[in-house]
Amino acid sequence: MNEKTITTISLREGFTDLHSILTEAAHWVKVAAAQGAGLAVLPETINLLHRTSADAPLADFALEDWRTETMLLCEEAARHRISLVLPLLVRDGASLANRFYLLSSDGSELGFYQKQVPAVGERLAGVEPLPASPIPWEGIKVGGGICIDVYFPCRVFGRQIDAGADVFVVPSMTPAGAFLDACAIHYGVPFVLSYSPWSRILDRDGKELAAGGFRSETMRAGYGPPLQQATINFDAVSLFADFNQEKIQDVQQHYGSQVRVRFDQPNCVFFLESRSADLSINDIMREFGLVSRREYFARLAPQSAALSANRV
Repeated sequence: MNEKTITTISLREGFTDLHSILTEAAHWVKVAAAQGAGLAVLPETINLLHRTSADAPLADFALEDWRTETMLLCEEAARHRISLVLPLLVRDGASLANRFYLLSSDGSELGFYQKQVPAVGERLAGVEPLPASPIPWEGIKVGGGICIDVYFPCRVFGRQIDAGADVFVVPSMTPAGAFLDACAIHYGVPFVLSYSPWSRILDRDGKELAAGGFRSETMRAGYGPPLQQATINFDAVSLFADFNQEKIQDVQQHYGSQVRVRFDQPNCVFFLESRSADLSINDIMREFGLVSRREYFARLAPQSAALSANRV
């Protein structure tokens, strides 16, 4: 079992300057840490939240030295020993970059993800894309996406899955909707969308573990914290029914309460997770010769390509 608690933080509208944004974000990061979160995920480009006019040039808000300019927030996260996904528009040489930085619980930088599909307005402003690799964090690999990246899953998520991504965090200004559910099911990993109107944390079966934001009348009225939190077990795997289904009962009988199995009939997928600190999902897979959903379809892909070529 390898459980991690992740929280999204929604930020309200109406900020007048960066300092007030950072102050409010720091407050909610502290609250998230007190509630047991190990990772807090902020919404897209928080340093644009005080940009009140669409005509205001993006370049005027880009941070030159993000570390110094966001010190208030970064130090508060480190003080409370919580890791942080910090999404910012920054200047990188002659170009701009829409990024999130992943900071460890001691405040050190673990890496960054840069938006791979900038929106039209961003391109016109000089925002550049960059290929991405998952970022190691506390024994798992964190993949990324930012906003409209979601709608290009093969380009954005597929490549990171091939590199071993265990979860995707997506700071956003779009709700993504059912498309995000489909991505979670297809790639078999949890997705964490931090979108201030309605953040969502999805398990690897596409089901919501948490959801909410300022779309809620209650939250708009100032009641309840703008946090969505879920604890996810990363010692788990998605198994396509074919090949694996005849072994599932044997796995359950052998391990008993040390494992949990769920079956998603419409998608023909079993979800198997270890509930014991002394048992890893890889041990179970090896002992029973199970094949992950991802590996199962990867095995079929070359054959499918050959069949298509023969038809031509």
